[in-house]
This record gives sequence, C-alpha cells and structure tokens, in this order.
Amino acid sequence: MSAPRTNIPVAVPAGAPANRPGGTGPAGGGTRTIAGSLPGARGVADRLLHGTPGRMRLYGLVGVIAALLLGAISANALLASQAAVERAANNTAQVVRAQSIHVDLLRADALATNAFLVGGVESADSRARYEEAMGAVAKALSEAAAAQPADGTALGALSQQVQTYVGLVEQARANNRLNLPIGATYLTQASDGLRSDAIPIVEAVVSANEQRASAEFDRSNSSLQLLVGLVSLIALVLIAVWLAKRTHRYLNPSLSAAIVILVVGLFVAASTIGGIGNATRNVQQGDFKTAVQLAGVTTAANDARANESLTLIKRGSGASYEKKWKTDDTAVRTALGDDSTLLADWNAYRGVHTKVRSLDDNGQWDQAVALSTSIAADGAATAFTAFDNAAAAQRDKASQSAVANLEGLGGSAPYYAAALAIAALVAAWLVVRGFGQRIEEYR
Repeated sequence: MSAPRTNIPVAVPAGAPANRPGGTGPAGGGTRTIAGSLPGARGVADRLLHGTPGRMRLYGLVGVIAALLLGAISANALLASQAAVERAANNTAQVVRAQSIHVDLLRADALATNAFLVGGVESADSRARYEEAMGAVAKALSEAAAAQPADGTALGALSQQVQTYVGLVEQARANNRLNLPIGATYLTQASDGLRSDAIPIVEAVVSANEQRASAEFDRSNSSLQLLVGLVSLIALVLIAVWLAKRTHRYLNPSLSAAIVILVVGLFVAASTIGGIGNATRNVQQGDFKTAVQLAGVTTAANDARANESLTLIKRGSGASYEKKWKTDDTAVRTALGDDSTLLADWNAYRGVHTKVRSLDDNGQWDQAVALSTSIAADGAATAFTAFDNAAAAQRDKASQSAVANLEGLGGSAPYYAAALAIAALVAAWLVVRGFGQRIEEYR
C-alpha cells in the first residue's frame, strides 16, 4: 500500500518567474498586460467612433484635413509660380547676355575685316569700336559665367576660342601694317575660326537658356495644383451636406464660414496664379520674342557685313563669302517682316552693297573697297552703322523690358500664400467648432 501523496512547498529563488498551471511564463507578466491593453484601446476607439457621434468625429477630422490641404496646396502653388517667374527672369537675362556675346563677336569681326581693307594702320574710330565690342564680349562672358553655373564649361571653352580669335586678328593687323600679304591669311583664318569654333558654342548657350526660359514660362502657371484644393473643397461641402441631413440642421454657421473662407482663398490663389501666367505669356510672346528676333537680325547683319569685306579681301576668289552674304540678307529681311523702319535702313545698306559688288565684278576693286569702307553719307560703312545702331537699340529696349517685367511679377505671391495658410488654419478651427456643436446637440 502506497503512502499518501503530500504537497511539499518548494522554495523559489527571489526574482525567478513563477510558473502558472497550463503554461509557462510569469504570473501577471508583460504579455498579458499588453494583450489586455489592446482591447482597451480598441474599446476607446469604438466608443469614440460608434454611432452617429462617432461618424461626426470621423468626418470632422476629414474636414480639418481637407481645409489644411487646400490651404497648403494653394500656398504652395502661389510660391511655385513666383519661383518659376524668378527663374524665367534669370534665364531670360542669360539669353540676353549670350545673344549680346554673339552680336558683339560678329560686330567686332565686321569691324576688323572692314578696317583691314584700308591697308596699313586702320582708323582710330574703327579700332576704338572694335575694342569696345571685344570689351563688351569679355564683360558679358564674365557676367554670364557668374549668373548661370550650368553654362560654365561652355563659356570657358568660348573664352579660349575668343582669345585665339583676338590673337589671330592682332597678327593680321601687324602684317597689314607692313603691307605683307600673309596678313589676309591670318584674318581669314580668324574669321573662319570664329564661325566654325566660337559661334556654335554661343548658339548652344543661347539655345539652352531659351529652352530653360520657355520651360519656366510654362511653370509660372501652376493652377493645375489647385485641382487638389478644389477636390478638398468639394469633399468639405459634401461633408457639410451629410451633417445637415443627419442632424436636420441645415445651417451650421461655423462650418459655412469655413467653406466661405476656403472658397475665397481658392479664388484668390487661382486669380493670382492666372494673372501671373497671363503676364508671363505676354512677355514671352511680346518683348522676349522681339528681343530674340532682333538678336538674330543683328547677328545675321554683322555676319553679312564681315562677309562683304572678306569677299573683297579675297580679290576674285571670294565667291563663297558673297554667297554667305546673300544667305544673311535673306535671313535679315525675313526676320524683319513688317518692321518698315529697320527694313528701310537695311535696304539702304543693301543698295550700297550692290554697288560695291558691281564695282568689284567689273574690275574696279579699289573703288569697291573705297565704297565699302566709306563713312560718307552714301558709303557702306555709314549705311550699315545706321541700321546696326537702330536694330541694336530696339533689341536692347525689348530685352530690358522683358527682364524688368518678369522681375516685377509675383512679388505679392508670398503675402497671399501666408494669408491663405492663416485662413486655412482658421477654417480648420471653424470645422472643429461646427462639428463640436452638433455632437453636443446630438447628446
């Protein structure tokens, strides 16, 4: 017969977990505490979102988010438009600088080649105008490199090409003073190198910045962002309709005031952004387009003038340069279109050029050179300078106007953005207040 089983207490070391029947783990341990807390949290959420008051709280939260989202989107759209306009102004200014480099390089070449025809030492006026043009090139290169780092590599390469051109021109001048025929070779090499090596770089810089400016013109109208704000407003209106139907109270002053504030804010944002977009589009199609067009006119014109001189320098073998002159002539007249004043000035020079070619083709080279370099009233130099100065003045005016108009746009956008942000916060508070009143009444 076995002895009866007795329970003998066993000492458990201090701090050791006590086992519970049917499992292991500490009695009253952390696992049960966490598991017990989750139902408690769910219970609180269920009580808050249960029934009609719960749905009111949920829709009220959605309304607050909608109000804040509308304000944030509207403010961001305003600031984005202003930033785009500023970038458009900077890129437009860079286009103007690059175009000025293009024009001044060809103007300097036209002056250098025409002065070379005189033989010996060129006139002081011609030399001064050449140095002025090259000085303008050097200044514009420095300013352009500082203004747009993206153009740094191209402008550095252009600067080297310009230095090469200047060196060849100086060699041509030195030999021309000694009446050495090799001077013509140096000058031809300088002119051809300018067009084959330097000018393509300038044109690439101009094109890149025109594309940047055009892209920023498009970005200045950021009204599409406001569609998100409009959706938020519609959501808030639908929530207000639901609340009115559910509570049979069709006027909620706080919620209505919130909607009115947001509607006004959205209208102000849309109007401001639309105004900025229209203004930038007007600049793009107006002064900016005119400046770009006239820059093309002046570059083609100065290229034509240089080709006229190079044709004479070649003395019987310059037919290719005369062909280039005709191409430039067509480009100038096509670009001028209905500009009767500039077209009349160009036609005056064009008529003198025709006489120059007639003299040269009939074996009267000296007379052709004299007419091409003449600063008399009927000389080619006088006629061309009149056109060049008039075209450059119009181009500078359009360029300055384009940059100035762009810089003046969007200045009020940050203030409107700040006002809209504050209005959105007020609207969010009114949404909370409006729903709070209905929840209290429902109870």
